Amino acid sequence: MTGATNGMPANRTEIGLVLQGGGALGAYEYGGILTLFDLMDQAKAAGRDVTLRVVTGVSIGAINAACVVGADNRDDARKRLGALWGDFMIKAFAFLPAALISNLALFEVPHFYRFSPGWNFTYLYQTKELLETLREHVKFTALNESKTAFVVTAVDVQSGQLTWFANQKVGDIVRRTIEPEHVLASGSLAPQFPWTQIGDGGDAPRYWDGGLIDNTPLGAAIDALDPDPHVGKLLVVMNLFPWQSKLPQNYTEVSERVDQLRFGNRLRQDANVARQMNKLIAAVKRLAALVPEPPPDLLDTIADYKIVEPIEISLGPEDSLNDPYGFRDFSQQDIEQRRDRGRAITLDKLAPFFAGKIAA
Repeated sequence: MTGATNGMPANRTEIGLVLQGGGALGAYEYGGILTLFDLMDQAKAAGRDVTLRVVTGVSIGAINAACVVGADNRDDARKRLGALWGDFMIKAFAFLPAALISNLALFEVPHFYRFSPGWNFTYLYQTKELLETLREHVKFTALNESKTAFVVTAVDVQSGQLTWFANQKVGDIVRRTIEPEHVLASGSLAPQFPWTQIGDGGDAPRYWDGGLIDNTPLGAAIDALDPDPHVGKLLVVMNLFPWQSKLPQNYTEVSERVDQLRFGNRLRQDANVARQMNKLIAAVKRLAALVPEPPPDLLDTIADYKIVEPIEISLGPEDSLNDPYGFRDFSQQDIEQRRDRGRAITLDKLAPFFAGKIAA
């Protein structure tokens, strides 16, 4: 997970939440969201104006995001997330080895997918059941009417373009009515899952998982935050893939490590770019202050950018070592352990921000 703030107390604070894709590792996000909600409740009780302005997500992160925004309030979101992950859990005997339990997911995860290869082997699993699960656990009328921006991504299979699905206009992203198919499209991870078609007809676009291009949609979250420098900003990114890991010793461990590098490393690149942009924006502001009458277009351009300093609070290498099959392990025991671990990490990392950066 990553937290970022503009580093100043404010009368009002907006929170942006970014949720990565990562299969069963999404249970860490589930726990982290619960703790974030607890901290927001405490801030509200203390008379602080703290709002969840935007939630962006990819794949399992998009599913979690839909439960967060597609709810009547935080209590309702807690219940929806709990019911969703309860449906996903594979209930097995506790004494069975983790490797065996994780392999059960190679055949089926309840209410999510089941092994059913396409006739031409363009996919291995059928995911239609997830549509019904989303309809059951996400209140899409609330999601589409919410003041919290909801943005998820998918990749157009033919054009290769990353596509954003949002419930309101965010920067250059246009609003559209979000349906279960948009969330499923964000989680249509190839080659395991089939693409998801949005719209009717032979020319309707087909989409794969947005994580194939970018597993951490930071840009949309930053764009949605208020540019007013007097508004506090807290950007929280659930990073499911630690930078470091042990040296792989077999094919399964190699595959797990490849997933960690493929889906997690983009966050480090984005964080570096954000730091460089911060320096550039600060320099431009200092130069503009030296000009007696700076051009209006320059002032408008500066106002469009926000200085947000990323602070990495990722899962550590010990989490990878203790959870080697996490990407596909939907066992009840490990889902609950990840939820609790996500809670603990989030409390440890975000509590100082709520105590020191979010003012009454």
